[in-house]
Amino acid sequence: MALLVTGSPAANAAEAQAPDVRYAHSASGDLGTLEIGISSDSAVTGIRAHLVSAATQREVAVVETDAFDLVSGTADNGVWRTKKPLDLPDLGTYDVRVEATDADGDRSVDNSAGTLAYYVAAVFEDVRPDRTEIDTDHRQVRVDGTLKGRWPATRELKPLADHRVDLDVDYWTENTVHTDAQGRFSGTVTVNDAVPVQAVYRHDSANPYVLYGESASTSIDIRQVATRWTFETPVEARTIDFGEQVTVTATLERETAQGWVPFEGQSGGVLYEASSGTHWASVGYFTTGADGKSATFTHTPGETGTFRVASHSDDPFIAPASANSAEITVLRASVFTSFSAARTQDGGVRVEGAMDFPDGWTPADIPVHIQHSRDGKRWTHLLTTQASWSGEGHGFSADIADARRGYYRAQFDKTESFRGATSEAVRVGR
Repeated sequence: MALLVTGSPAANAAEAQAPDVRYAHSASGDLGTLEIGISSDSAVTGIRAHLVSAATQREVAVVETDAFDLVSGTADNGVWRTKKPLDLPDLGTYDVRVEATDADGDRSVDNSAGTLAYYVAAVFEDVRPDRTEIDTDHRQVRVDGTLKGRWPATRELKPLADHRVDLDVDYWTENTVHTDAQGRFSGTVTVNDAVPVQAVYRHDSANPYVLYGESASTSIDIRQVATRWTFETPVEARTIDFGEQVTVTATLERETAQGWVPFEGQSGGVLYEASSGTHWASVGYFTTGADGKSATFTHTPGETGTFRVASHSDDPFIAPASANSAEITVLRASVFTSFSAARTQDGGVRVEGAMDFPDGWTPADIPVHIQHSRDGKRWTHLLTTQASWSGEGHGFSADIADARRGYYRAQFDKTESFRGATSEAVRVGR
């Protein structure tokens, strides 16, 4: 029995795809060269580009396949460029209409494939400022250079005569000059900060077919006026008791050709910075007087540290300045509130006592040194014990075996934060 199978071969075949013209425009950096991107289901075999003046809507040129080279991609998905720039009658904008054919014989027409920008590209050469650093008395910068145009048909660079050039400071136009017959220009700008300077060509209705161009920018730096602070008080390192006030004053000077002179009218402030680095306190703010002095402040430091005076001007030509004073060591009080020494039945001596730290802080470690003297004048160390909190103070005690007669006392050595203390001396007989 025969089996008859029927069907349509065309139903399984891929549908033919006409070439897709993705874009058409001037090549980047080479405005007279036409670049076209095309993809298809088979190799592109034919390209015809019609150039139509946007101004007159008249066709001025037709570019055939043999004028193009494949410059990237593949024949079925690539980019074609004209082998050399196009030679068109006039500068301006041209609409590009493209006919494309592939190896399968498929053909497409795109009447709005893109635009050819057939313009002169502005190119700057040898643009240079006459200085790359300014100071408060010399803020003028002269900029020299040459403006040329790259013609789209030949890529030739020619001087652009009598064209406007903007001289920009920090991307804002500060001066506009014109080129001479050789395209040269020169102009001066005022610079008031550390900013870039460059020459820029912007669209000009007098020269409508020259495109935007800019030179490389040059950074202009500032040579600042040096300033310095000198403390009048405190001048030398000193040690004070907790709760004692310290007077602070300093003088600001600026450097001139004649040397250092007082600097009036500068604002700043004074801080007290703990040497531990844990915190700081604001002491006050000021504006310097004619003698360059800050206001006089008084401050009660809570711990060891230094005063820091600083000034900063809104004028970028004035350098900020700061300085730290000599260190102020702050010591809190320590006192023995009681001390006793008594002979024991076994011939030894028992000492007892208590300490207080009235300024609010307590040492983490409280070593108490027990000392002996035969005459109450020359003392010998016997032992060290620790004082600890006992509810009514920081108590301590110790037993001394085979203790001699004479005088006994307790001593707490000075630390970074506390004054030393010595108890009263107690005489012990046999």
